[in-house]
Amino acid sequence: MDVAREYIKNIDKIAPCPEVALDVLSIAHESDCSIPKLAEKIEQDPGLTANMLQMANSAYFGHIKKITSIRDIIVRLGLETVKIIAITSASVGLLNTPQKGYALGRGELWHHSYGVATLANIIGRYAKVRDNAAIYTAALLHDVGKIILDRPLQLESYNRDNQNPPLTMIERERNLLHTDHAEVGMALLEKWGLPESICVPVGLHHDMSQPRAKRLGVKIVHLADFLAHITEYDPEKPEDMFFDALAYEDHKENLPEVPHFEKNMRLIIDEYIDKFTETVSVFEL
Repeated sequence: MDVAREYIKNIDKIAPCPEVALDVLSIAHESDCSIPKLAEKIEQDPGLTANMLQMANSAYFGHIKKITSIRDIIVRLGLETVKIIAITSASVGLLNTPQKGYALGRGELWHHSYGVATLANIIGRYAKVRDNAAIYTAALLHDVGKIILDRPLQLESYNRDNQNPPLTMIERERNLLHTDHAEVGMALLEKWGLPESICVPVGLHHDMSQPRAKRLGVKIVHLADFLAHITEYDPEKPEDMFFDALAYEDHKENLPEVPHFEKNMRLIIDEYIDKFTETVSVFEL
């Protein structure tokens, strides 16, 4: 973990802290949350406000009466939804850049991250978790460490890319950088002051051997990450989004057990595909 913290020393130059979004999450978590105070904080960021209004009026969240203000979102959709919409909107600028070290083009990291978050939110609801917004946030930011490690990975890979046998991405990171994007992501979110319920699932989503990986939030993020990877999505043809059920059957014995997932898997996947395709188009990357 000490190595991971070295990579975030000058973090503000690489990934500026999304201060308004983090403040929104903090205010929304207060037991006596003030709606005017929350709305005022969101409205300090015009881009965040515009994205939130667009998302709130998307087919998935939309109501018969158009939502025209942040106060409308809070009153009509509730605090849980506000937290989800706020962090989603704020994450676009952070996660949409190309990551050449990971062979990811513009928008690919964000599309995957949003897919994992959407799945985690639905899985968490079926599992009846207490703080589903925290799990959603962890899922959305689970790969944020790739932003930090992208450049170092490119530099270290330049003359050392002939690995035999081929390495997984995590093995490659650890071999070249002596840490990985999960550890760096957790160190970053801890630096930003996010709670353990968000930081731990980010840090352990590739390492289910750790004692803290038994926590339900870690299991859900790990499961959602795998499911998103086996669901094909093409931004040019969103209607062709396809879940590879055979790949799931081949790997399900290695996946963590999450309450109520197996018996509701088809409902969860169907809702995921509907929600993802209806809301992802709001954000033009």
